[in-house]
Amino acid sequence: MQNFTFYLPTRIIFGPGKLEVVGEEARHLGQRAIIITGKRSSSAHGIIHRVTDLLEKEGVGAVVFDKIEPNPRAATIDEAARLARENGCDLVIGLGGGSPMDAAKGVATAALSGRPVWDHVSHGQPFVRPVKDALPIIEIPTLAATGSEANSGAVITNWETHEKATLFHPLLFPRVSIVDPELTVTVSPDYTIDGGIDIISHVIEGFFTGAENTPLQDRFSLALIRTVMENLPRVVTDPKDINARSQLSWCSTVALSGMVNVGRGGAFPLHAMEHALSGHYDISHGRGLALLLPRLMEYTYQSRPDKFAMMTRELFDIHGSQEDEIELGRKAIDGMIKFLESVGRHLKMSDVGINDDARFETMAEDTIRIYSAKKGYIDNPKPLYKDDIVRIFRKAM
Repeated sequence: MQNFTFYLPTRIIFGPGKLEVVGEEARHLGQRAIIITGKRSSSAHGIIHRVTDLLEKEGVGAVVFDKIEPNPRAATIDEAARLARENGCDLVIGLGGGSPMDAAKGVATAALSGRPVWDHVSHGQPFVRPVKDALPIIEIPTLAATGSEANSGAVITNWETHEKATLFHPLLFPRVSIVDPELTVTVSPDYTIDGGIDIISHVIEGFFTGAENTPLQDRFSLALIRTVMENLPRVVTDPKDINARSQLSWCSTVALSGMVNVGRGGAFPLHAMEHALSGHYDISHGRGLALLLPRLMEYTYQSRPDKFAMMTRELFDIHGSQEDEIELGRKAIDGMIKFLESVGRHLKMSDVGINDDARFETMAEDTIRIYSAKKGYIDNPKPLYKDDIVRIFRKAM
């Protein structure tokens, strides 16, 4: 296991009905909030009005910015940051799925720096403008998926260049996150499933790519994956199952909080490739992950047979002799494919509207340039060079 320093300054308030404390929490952080949210769901289900009413009761003013797209765009974040400055906002509230929550971190940065948020995003350029200050942030997830409520990172898209890259800084940890599973009840089955795949991906990558001799972290990863696999079908069958919703919401929060991977480290090759995919084609992040996951597992398993065999034994309850670890590891791919089929997410490129390979080489180049330009390949037990990434994209056809 690696040495580590673990830092999670976010205060997490969890449970059905906990949205009611947002006004009280906001009162301690600012006097005028900008609420960053998406174009439809929060407004359609009255959640925004609940939040603004709760803020008003505690004497906190609010401005609503409801233009955030899936795969939030840098230009839209810059527009929200200008609105925050013009209205003297001293607090940012991200309300929605991962896109509004990530956008809130971008707004908290750009509102104070006065610069385009893309200047602060690491997208392969020689100089990344550092984050020197940020407005305080409250995150309120309405979807169990990205875990942005418990980390200091955001993924932002520059649609003009089709680049999708990350913004990270300790100042971007939310001061408070209110995780109320009741807010996820109205999410459509499609996006609920996509969110579940995202949660699984956050822990499966470190499991396959991280350090050896990390039994606690590995079992923690597999427990999270099993919990998602057990509860996702329940929520699809009964969207009002609050217990199952709560399990998924807590898995989402924990998965990317750093708690699982700490001491193990590891790379995120699946996310790096998916960011190029959705940066060019603007598809759902969870759907892109589902599309690429079994293909990356197929590419990787013979280079990490012990981890794949452990997954087969502990997640799918299939056992074999130690001498057959590669064969046993192959069954982890079969098990994951069966799960993806069970929730309608064993996909090919045409299922997400991609019918040719015209952009695959550019996407592979983007993946390496943005996430590993100095090495020339993406870290993975079996390294991913440009041609390897293109082959994985093509296998998904």
